[in-house]
Formats: sequence, C-alpha cells, structure tokens
Amino acid sequence: MIAAFDLGIKNLSYCVASFDVSGLVAVERWANLNLLADGADAQSQTRCAKELAGRVCGGPASWRDGDVLMCKKCAKKSTKAFLDVSGTVADWRVWAAAHGCTAKTKKDIEAYAATIRLMPYKAPKARGVSLQRILEGMETCLNTELVHLATASLIRIENQPSEFAPHMKSIQIMLFTLIDHRLRTEHGWTGTIEFANASVKTRGAGIAAGKSNKRDRKLAAIVKVTETLGACPAAAEKLAWWRAQAKQDDLADAFLMCLDAVR
Repeated sequence: MIAAFDLGIKNLSYCVASFDVSGLVAVERWANLNLLADGADAQSQTRCAKELAGRVCGGPASWRDGDVLMCKKCAKKSTKAFLDVSGTVADWRVWAAAHGCTAKTKKDIEAYAATIRLMPYKAPKARGVSLQRILEGMETCLNTELVHLATASLIRIENQPSEFAPHMKSIQIMLFTLIDHRLRTEHGWTGTIEFANASVKTRGAGIAAGKSNKRDRKLAAIVKVTETLGACPAAAEKLAWWRAQAKQDDLADAFLMCLDAVR
C-alpha cells in the first residue's frame, strides 16, 4: 500500500491505495478532510445535506437549519422562514422582543433565532487560522485515520516551497512529524515517509509547468484518475463516489501521487 497527502490550509486530501504494473488494485481510503472540523469530510462541511430521491443533494450550501446545511433550492422547500441577519444590535433586539426572546446580545439572539429560522451559511475562512489550531485538527483527525495509514509501506507528502509558502511548509513538517511519531509509537510502523514534488501529479501529461497552465494540469489530473478507475472493474464503486465529489482536483492529486510511486 502507498499513501499520499495533498496539502491545503484547512483541507487535507489523502489516498491509500495499491497498484501493480497493470494499474489500480485497490483503494483502502480516499478522502478530503476538513482540519477545522477535526477531520470531518470536507464536502459535508460545505454542501447541502438534504436527501433527494434517496441520495444526498450535495449542492453548495447557502443556509443552515441547526447543524444541517442546505442549498438555496432545498431551503425554499423548508417549513422554516429565512432570517435576514443584517442590521444593528438594536434591530436584533426588536426582532427578539417580537418573537418571545429575552436575550440581549446579538450572539445569544442568533442562537435563539437558529431554532426557529433558517440561518445564512458561509464556510469558515482558512486565512488567519493558527498553526496550533491546525495541529489540534490533525491530532483529532489522525485518531481515525492512522489505522488506514498504518497499512502503507510508503507515505508521500506534497513538498511545499518554504520561500513562497512558509505557512504551508510549516503544515507539511507538522504533518510529517505527527504521522511518523504516532505510527511508530502506536502501530509499530516501520515504513518510510518522503516528500514529493508537486510535478509528479501530472508527470507524463505533456503540460508545461507555470501558473498559466495550472487549470490545464488540474483537468489533466482529473481525467487521468477517471481513466485509471474506469480501467479497474473492481473500482466501480469508487468511480461512482469520485464522480459525485464537488472538488475533485485535490483528491486527484493525492491519488496520482500514489500512482506515481509505482511508475
């Protein structure tokens, strides 16, 4: 088994898979995890969770009903009304008084309002998040994910340029140290961790490096993953899952770093 990580500030995409000379053999684990939500599936943190005809809607979330995220279309079908959260604290107090709420602060009024209204939803921004908060998310995330990583003999982490992305470089080193320490102490792991250049993800695609070709490289990566999964009959379920993912580029990068290791 080979594992690989594609790094983001708040999201961590990773894949654990095995390949042979003919292609994909099996995918042990493949996920895009939100470190600010302690490793919860990143798509579930920003997409509509309402069920439609036996499947989750998955549209971009704009509203929330308690902890349930909803897209604009599904929200219109809710029995709860929308709440306009603009206005001053005084405006909020007027609304509260009219709805039987005795709270005085905007935060407390919002908490009450969320029980009877649909509240606007915006995904939390990654900018400004401390390294300590990210480390806490990694720790919690690995409580679940270590069992999958322990099956890999090689773990690859995307290398980050220290001069252009020092924050990301710190995340890279934090992840390396944490995984190596916990796997060896908790699972008796004897494998290897290496840093992989980002270029390996689209090696052989014939697309030049540089920012101007970034989108072309992302599209080429997605096509390559789709072709690889499609060529493996045993991966039919994973192919269906893959096609349902809203953000495929990071997942593709993690998968292709695994594939590159056996080329």
